[in-house]
Order: sequence, then C-alpha cells, then structure tokens
Amino acid sequence: MNKELTQKLVKRFPVLYQDYSSPMSQTCMCWGFDHGDGWFEIIWQLSLAIEEELGYSWLQERWFLFKKKFARHWNDAIYKLSPVRLDKQELVGAGTKEDPKRWVVVEKAKPTWDERIVRLLFGEEQKLGRFKVSRSGLKRLVFFPNTGFAVQQVKEKFGTLRYYCGATDAIDKYVRLAERLSAVTCENCGKSGERTYKHGWYSAECKDCRKQGAQAVGVEA
Repeated sequence: MNKELTQKLVKRFPVLYQDYSSPMSQTCMCWGFDHGDGWFEIIWQLSLAIEEELGYSWLQERWFLFKKKFARHWNDAIYKLSPVRLDKQELVGAGTKEDPKRWVVVEKAKPTWDERIVRLLFGEEQKLGRFKVSRSGLKRLVFFPNTGFAVQQVKEKFGTLRYYCGATDAIDKYVRLAERLSAVTCENCGKSGERTYKHGWYSAECKDCRKQGAQAVGVEA
C-alpha cells in the first residue's frame, strides 16, 4: 500500500498500528501494509469495527501511546549505554554429509562495563542465591509494558488478506469476514474481482487490471 494511505491508517488508528515504527526484531508491522491499494477500504472498515469492539476511551488510548513512546526511548537509552555484543563466528565444514557446513563460535564477546560489575558482585555464573540472573547489567531494566491491542502483521498471501493479531471471538469474526471480502475485491483498484491462479501466482483482480497486467508482461489474460 502506498505511503499516503498507510499514514491515514496509522494516524487514525494509532493504538492498533502502534508497532508500525518498531524494529523488525519486535514485529512484522514494520513492513507496513504489504498489499495493494485496492484493499484500503477493507482495512479501514475492519479497523473501525475492531476499535468499536475494544471500546478504548480517549484517555486510555493516550495512556497506551505514552507508555509505548516512553518504553521505546527508555530501551534505546539502555542499549546505548550497554550495547549488545555478539560472539565472533565462522562458517566451517566442507558441506558434505559427513562434514556439513555450520557456524561455530571462535571468540566470545567481551562483556560490557555494566556486565563486568555484575560478574564481580554475583560471580561468573551470575547467581543471586539459587536464582540465576537472566540479563546482566543495565539490560535487566529493559521492559515492554502493556500498550493495548496491537496488530502484528497485515499482508497479502495466496491472493487474500492476512491480518495477524491477538483476537477475541468477535474480532476474529471481523478478521475472517475481511479476508473473505478481499478474495472478491481487486487488490489493485478496489473494484469487484475474483481470486485467480495464473503463471504460478494467486491474485485477486478485476478484469481490467488482469488485462493490463497481461499486456505488461506480454501474455494472454
């Protein structure tokens, strides 16, 4: 979906699509709405239905967004003070059945300054009594608060819409309806269409878009 339509959805439904600006290590929503512009109206109506079902007040939405923004800046600051260091690895092996290729650690990452302090206080095993310290140093302060209902991914797959989110029974019904509607709606222009399989690819297109696509690649529609 183009940037203009994407921004309309993100600005109108900031809680639902709060992870749009999050890194790919946390969500697939960072890729945006991975489908054509023709399904914009389906996504818009689905978002309205979910918003009404959730029933968040204006104050709740502002609180969720504040916590999201604060946690993002807080975690960024933590990782700047105590960056993640990865072990040095090398690819070894001949690639045969007897000696398959594999990654092996050749040099352990050196601990950061705060991790060294933790090791001095709790030892190399990083234990506090019988409890093991799972994240050493400042990284123990990283947190991800509850920021309400958030969509994880929106994309096209096998010619229909895929809308991934944690859902109640009512929201799940809305999502399933939207996915069925996408199968009879042209992904490119939004007109009435049908799901077809041609040249190894599933798509939902109207007759006009199908003809234009066929002319562009020089094949029969």
